[in-house]
Amino acid sequence: MAAFFMPMTPYLVSQFAKPTITNLVRECFGYDFPDIFSKDQVDYLFTYLTCLKAKTVLLEFNYVDKDYLEDFSRYYVKRFGNDGHKCARLHFFSSEVDHRTITSILKRGKAAQREINALNKGYLGFMVIKPLPRTFIGKTCLKVMPDERSESKRKRRLAREYNVDLFGITLKVESIAFQEQDKVVAACATTAIWASLHALKLRSTRSIHSCSEITINAINHVEDSSNSFPSQQLSNKQILRSLDVEGLRYHAKSMEAPDKDYFLQSVIAHIDSSLPMILTGDVFSHVPTIPTLAANDAGSDGVSDASEAASESSAEDVTDSSGGQTAKPVFKARGGHAICVVGYKVDQDEEVLYVHDDRLGPYARAKLIGIDGYNLVDGAAPRDIKWALGLQRMNETGGWDEPHELITPDFSVVPCDRKARLPFIYVYETCNVIVKELKSMAGDEPLDLLKYDIELREISDIRREVLAHKPDTKTLYGEEFPDASPEEIEAWQAKKVEFLTTSYARLQWVVSFNWEGMPLFKVLIDASEIPQGNAVSAILAYDIFLGEALLDLIRQSADPDEVEVNSGHFYQSFLRRLKTNKSSRTSYLDEKYGTPRAPKNLRESEFEGGNIVLNKTLQILYEPRGEKLLDMFQKFANGSVQNLIWAISLEGDLLIAEEYDGRGHPSITGFKPARIAGEIRRPKKGKWLLINVESGRYSRDYINRDELLLNAKTRFERYFPEQKFRVQIVKDERVALTV
Repeated sequence: MAAFFMPMTPYLVSQFAKPTITNLVRECFGYDFPDIFSKDQVDYLFTYLTCLKAKTVLLEFNYVDKDYLEDFSRYYVKRFGNDGHKCARLHFFSSEVDHRTITSILKRGKAAQREINALNKGYLGFMVIKPLPRTFIGKTCLKVMPDERSESKRKRRLAREYNVDLFGITLKVESIAFQEQDKVVAACATTAIWASLHALKLRSTRSIHSCSEITINAINHVEDSSNSFPSQQLSNKQILRSLDVEGLRYHAKSMEAPDKDYFLQSVIAHIDSSLPMILTGDVFSHVPTIPTLAANDAGSDGVSDASEAASESSAEDVTDSSGGQTAKPVFKARGGHAICVVGYKVDQDEEVLYVHDDRLGPYARAKLIGIDGYNLVDGAAPRDIKWALGLQRMNETGGWDEPHELITPDFSVVPCDRKARLPFIYVYETCNVIVKELKSMAGDEPLDLLKYDIELREISDIRREVLAHKPDTKTLYGEEFPDASPEEIEAWQAKKVEFLTTSYARLQWVVSFNWEGMPLFKVLIDASEIPQGNAVSAILAYDIFLGEALLDLIRQSADPDEVEVNSGHFYQSFLRRLKTNKSSRTSYLDEKYGTPRAPKNLRESEFEGGNIVLNKTLQILYEPRGEKLLDMFQKFANGSVQNLIWAISLEGDLLIAEEYDGRGHPSITGFKPARIAGEIRRPKKGKWLLINVESGRYSRDYINRDELLLNAKTRFERYFPEQKFRVQIVKDERVALTV
């Protein structure tokens, strides 16, 4: 057992360099860590930090890491030669930092806020050093590279904010936690699960279990499993079991013969939804092909692994243009593996995933490649797989080497919110059918640039986006399309209001159909629905011109009842939602007499003994009765009552009564929501009556009051043809009469 080294100072600060890092790691516990220079993870982390322009590294001694503390209490505490539960932590900065900088901040406290801000600006993250001789890389959070989105390139990596306490100094870094596989308390799948939980923003980082607890949850309650360490490998079933214990829903998919386009779209959709993906598969490592080897360099049988691989690949050699033989690169099977997908990059040249691979590092680069140009040996024959993930290392020039490992996918699982019951595949297939049908109607060529993006979002976030959206009213398509008319703008705004005021499930799959990067229309699919349900919850045009034109094109297509029901997509549900008859009685009443309003208040005369006092003279006209208005209300006719009050009820009925004892419009509506309301007055001269919309408790906030009043006047003339009415419009306390 090595003697524990007690430092004379709580921290050390050095210039960032690979020898410095390795020596600081050795300094943590007073003994040598073997193979530091040869560790792939150290190489990767050094290269990654070099790209971030790291200049300074600070070693924090005697750091207690929550994850290692749990692992220590479950396993390492019983180890005779254990080195205790204390860890160390390395902090990295892109600025020049020394002991004097840190000491000055610690002495001055809040007065050093400028220095603290500068320290934060250059903070690149941290790496925990565990007191384990070989697997010493603990929780590591390094600053994520920036995202990028343009017409030619899309790049996104998941990240969340981690708050770091350095001697009371609050530092922050945007990252997703990574750690090296601990071959005792965790398998590679365990670290992939652990990383995926950190990538889920719905989970607090303090609530995420350690790898030992994740392993225990995975192996318990599964047939032929036992609660024991060391942990060798988790099965796919055990991965799902661990997510069950975490209280998460997951969307799992076997990848016996995966389609690359679908897989990539699934990754993009889930990453855009801030959801990671756990991916398992078989690993094939590159074996350098050596033409000849001396016997004394070979094994006991005179043949090395490399020469065996080379001989096995000889049958796959291909002829180059000069007639020579060019061997395919040889990749030898190494076993199963699990990684966590946390990002992607797509451009015109390549398709790349960013993965947390415990054998390499955080945000490692994995290129999607066809496997025709590679020779895979010593493993089970790939299951009709045409592509693989090719892990790449960055070279000294900043470029990327050829893949050193291939991962052929076997199984994927996406952990998510428990309410997200509907898997991505149903949304994906629905989108493909919509695009196919549109192209069949309009022809392929005009819609070649029609694309779609899929995200899982909360309805509150969607509403905020729709609320802020303003469609173009000036056409971008030349003289072929005129600018939007006021009626078209008003119709779009009405649909927007209807969308914003409708109730939806909290989680929605949002599909944005785009043309040359411009959003045309969005389709919402209820993520809490079942595959057999009516899942399409809303359709909203984002573009008044082309968006509405495409939706109108689909509206003219087949009747939803004539479309074959398919359990794999929701195209029939999409048609039903799109073709919903908007000319209902309610929408008619909304247009003619205004959307319902609640009365603003009650007067004391309208409320007695806890009940609404109804007007005794109230007449409810469901349709014309053939009676004269003045015959209905004698006191109004003889002048003893000055005004009649009227309203259009929620159901569209005409309510009329005499106004007396201060009992106004709520006394005829029963304090219920109603539409436009006003008064009928008799002028001093003339046989006509004045009708207005001066109900302060119902009609004051209608934007189009004058238009609604004219509709009400027409209604009165139809019910009382013997009576002449004139509209009384009150503006700025001046009265204007209109025939």
